Formats: sequence, structure tokens, C-alpha cells
Amino acid sequence: MLRGLRVLVSGVGLAVFTLAASVAAAQEPAKPVMALDGDAAMVTILIKGDKTAEFESVIAKYKEALAKSDNPKRKEQLAGMRFFKSPTAVQGNAMYIISVDPVVKGEEYDITRVVTEVFPVEVQEVYAKYKDSFAGRQIISLNKIP
Repeated sequence: MLRGLRVLVSGVGLAVFTLAASVAAAQEPAKPVMALDGDAAMVTILIKGDKTAEFESVIAKYKEALAKSDNPKRKEQLAGMRFFKSPTAVQGNAMYIISVDPVVKGEEYDITRVVTEVFPVEVQEVYAKYKDSFAGRQIISLNKIP
């Protein structure tokens, strides 16, 4: 009987601890997986040569999510972003460049995370297109010089 009581108390204690941790995590905003540093940034994304249409649909959904977000910081991010496609292929891959100036500090720039905020139902399709087209990425942070 005493052993059963200990197991019950331990189980209740674990449940309370787990619930408290979940509530605390829910109250804290998620940390960005792709926050940009510096005053400005250049994000170079390599896309498989035969997947450019799919990737461009991903970028269109990303821009739409930034524009339609209830978070005013997203509109600020979009205002500072310019999207380019290089006419020169890199090892058979298309090169896209996202110029960000200014960087909105501490904000999420990850494409799928931003799309999830506004289009949670469509994000799986967007993610699949992005994953299938992706060939590489480089992020360059830039600081202004006097």
C-alpha cells in the first residue's frame, strides 16, 4: 500500500513538473532559428536548376506571409528585403539572393517558420517544395562602416 502511494505521489509530482514546464514554454516566445546579425545581411540560396519554379512559389508564399502577418515586425522585415535571382548558374544550381537592409534584430527570418505563422495548413506543402529544391545556403552579416 505504501509503495503504491509513493508511485502515485511520484507520478503526480512528475505530471505537475511537466505541466509547469509546458506552461512556461508556452508563455515564452519561441527563439528564432534564423535571426540575422549585423546592420544588413545577404542570404544566398542555391536552388536545383530544375526546381526554380517551385522555389519561386515558396518565396511568393514567404512574402505573402510577411505582408499578411499580424506581427508588425514582419511588415518591417519585408520592407527591408529585396529578392534577386542571378543570371549565372553555380555548379548547375540557380542562385537567389535576399538582401536585407536593415536587419530587424531578434526576429525570425526562416522561411518555413514565418509561413507557419500565417499559413499553418499550407506550410507542409511549402516545406516540401523548399526541401526538394534546396541545394545550399550562405548567410553573410554586414555592418556599416563610417
